[in-house]
This record gives sequence, structure tokens and C-alpha cells, in this order.
Amino acid sequence: MIRVVTFDAAGTLIRLLRPPGFVYAEVAQEFGCSLDGQNVQNAFRTVWKTFPPPDESDGPSHDDDRDWWRALVAATIAEAGYSIEPFDRYFASVYERFALPGVWEIFPDIPRVIAELQRLSVRLGVISNFDRRLYRILEDLNVHRVFEHVVISSEIGARKPAGRIFEVASQQFNVKPDEVLHIGDDSEADFEGARSAGFSALLVDPTRQNLSQIPLLLAPNACGG
Repeated sequence: MIRVVTFDAAGTLIRLLRPPGFVYAEVAQEFGCSLDGQNVQNAFRTVWKTFPPPDESDGPSHDDDRDWWRALVAATIAEAGYSIEPFDRYFASVYERFALPGVWEIFPDIPRVIAELQRLSVRLGVISNFDRRLYRILEDLNVHRVFEHVVISSEIGARKPAGRIFEVASQQFNVKPDEVLHIGDDSEADFEGARSAGFSALLVDPTRQNLSQIPLLLAPNACGG
């Protein structure tokens, strides 16, 4: 029987109001640099496709993956053909911007989903490849009290699909893995990762219509997946 439902954060619970490249360009204006937002966004997409994920083999990140994000932003700006000085101050502003109100929003269907799960007395949590900024984001969006536990990769030192991050989540809730349903939009990180860890899993489809399947998956005799 499913007792806990966990959500991925970015792409499942929350989304950016503007693409990252446009935010980078917006912040650059504060440093006297005029960047074309679409150009920067195109560069971001190019860099993101091949950029290696944060290395968490040494355990939890003590800087919230700041060095990784700095390298990503630097590569994006260079790919777009720009140079911004002083870059460290610029990056600090970019990093902070993504934790401020007005950058993220809750997906419109999430309040209904949460209300349905609360009606069913299901415990709720988050498992995300994010950093501690997520706490501020969820608080600003007024959903932080909904989630009993928020498990983030930079604190755990493991990223989905690694089993370790799912194991920590089930331990925090003090439930067995097969008592947890994880919901996310990434087939490898969320769906395959959760199932490999013994969780049930729901992969959010592009239309998000299959979120209506959640009550069925919570039925006592429902099969995992």
C-alpha cells in the first residue's frame, strides 16, 4: 500500500517563468552588458546537452554546487559569444536570482493533485537533483509546509537515478521502499531510478494528463509502476 508520494521539483512541481538564458541576459543588464536573451538561451541549450552533472562522489556539496553552476554559466556566456566582467559578481547575482520570487511558479495542476493526496491522507515529500535554494523557492511559492521531507542531491551527496537518494527518502519517512510512489518527468532519473530503488513510479507525460492516474496507483492492490 502506498503511504508516501514524493515529487521531483523542477519540471514536475515547479517551472521557470522565463528560460534560463533570458534570466542570464536580464542580470547582465545590471552589469552594463546588453545580451540577446534568445542567443543566450540557445547557447544554454547547447551547453546543457553535453555538460557533465555535478560530481558528488565525495559526498554532500558544501557550496550547494556553486562551482558547478559557475562553470555552466561561464560556458553558456562564452558559447553565446559574450564576456562579462567582473564575472564572479555577475555569477553571484545569477545564482541568487534563481532563488528569488518571480522566477519560478507552481504548475497549475499541482494544487489539485496535492489537495487530492491530502484528502487521501497520503504523506508528501520531494526528491530533487537541486540544492538548498529549493527550500527558499518552495517557501516563496507557499507550498513548503505541504511536504514532510525535502531530499535534495547537494545535501545527500547523491543524484537521481542513484539509489542512495531514494533510500534516504524512505528512511526519513520511516517507510519501506514499496510504500512510496515517486512522480517525476525524467524517464531515467525519476522513473527508472525510483523503480530500481523499489519505489512505485509515475512518469509525467508531456501533456501531464496522466497525473489523473495517481488515485488509481494509490489503490491497495495497485501494481508498482
